[in-house]
Amino acid sequence: MQLQHLSKKRLILIDLDGTTLMSNGEEIHQLTKDALIKAKDQGHEVCIITGRPHRASIRFYNELGLKTLLTNFDGAHIHDPITKKFKRIVFPISEEIVTEIMNHPKIKSSISNILVESYNKAMVRERDEFVENFFHLDDVADDEYKVIDPYEHWEGAATNVVLFIDTEDNKDEVLRVLEKFKNTIKIQSGNVYGNLSKNSKLMVTLTNKIVNKGFVTDILAQYYNKDIRDVIAFGDQMNDYEMIQKVGYGVAMKNGNDELKNIADGITNLTNNEGGVGEYLDKLLNGLEV
Repeated sequence: MQLQHLSKKRLILIDLDGTTLMSNGEEIHQLTKDALIKAKDQGHEVCIITGRPHRASIRFYNELGLKTLLTNFDGAHIHDPITKKFKRIVFPISEEIVTEIMNHPKIKSSISNILVESYNKAMVRERDEFVENFFHLDDVADDEYKVIDPYEHWEGAATNVVLFIDTEDNKDEVLRVLEKFKNTIKIQSGNVYGNLSKNSKLMVTLTNKIVNKGFVTDILAQYYNKDIRDVIAFGDQMNDYEMIQKVGYGVAMKNGNDELKNIADGITNLTNNEGGVGEYLDKLLNGLEV
């Protein structure tokens, strides 16, 4: 892959986990950090699009010195954390649907734990190290996080509902129940995010049906007046699929999902732990074939 029209200022979209971040989820490789800051300083727009909530991504946003829009929950929350000149957009699941799902007898009897999140608050019924780490609940800055039963205390719409199912058989039953809500929710498992542990296999995540990274890609391209064919995007898992497929230069990580690689325009030469985004982006913006 080789970039055409090098004089154009690009929109560069980056996923965090498994892409911009190293596998510990806490660091940006120096190659990647340097390349992204250099691109920003050259006048390109760099935007983070992540499944993480605001509280777990703002540190990296600040580390890169960004002032662009920040997208969380795979597109359910789009905001401007610095200048606040962009009116926050939230795509939630309505309170009525959240309540109906939570209180369905089969779902209620099949879950071992439940997490309900809005863009600025989260409630989990039982404290669990896997849940706190996977959803970055212990990274709270200004957001509200409580270990408290959502069945008794949650009010309002939600951007994210996570059901932790106690057995595989019950998971199938829960998925059958959720079919009733297919017009309003999107159903995903932890596998979408590249986590293959037993906990993730028994985890079902519910978001607003229309939300995905491809949908947000259109919004960001329009906001920054960029032709979608000139946009560059980096991702590693299936929640990046629509974004990678939509842009003109969609790049999958070497360490990424094989299905994503199949539809990508390019694949990084290095993994996320080796600075794959930085090495590839630097060559791309310099007109080299990669």
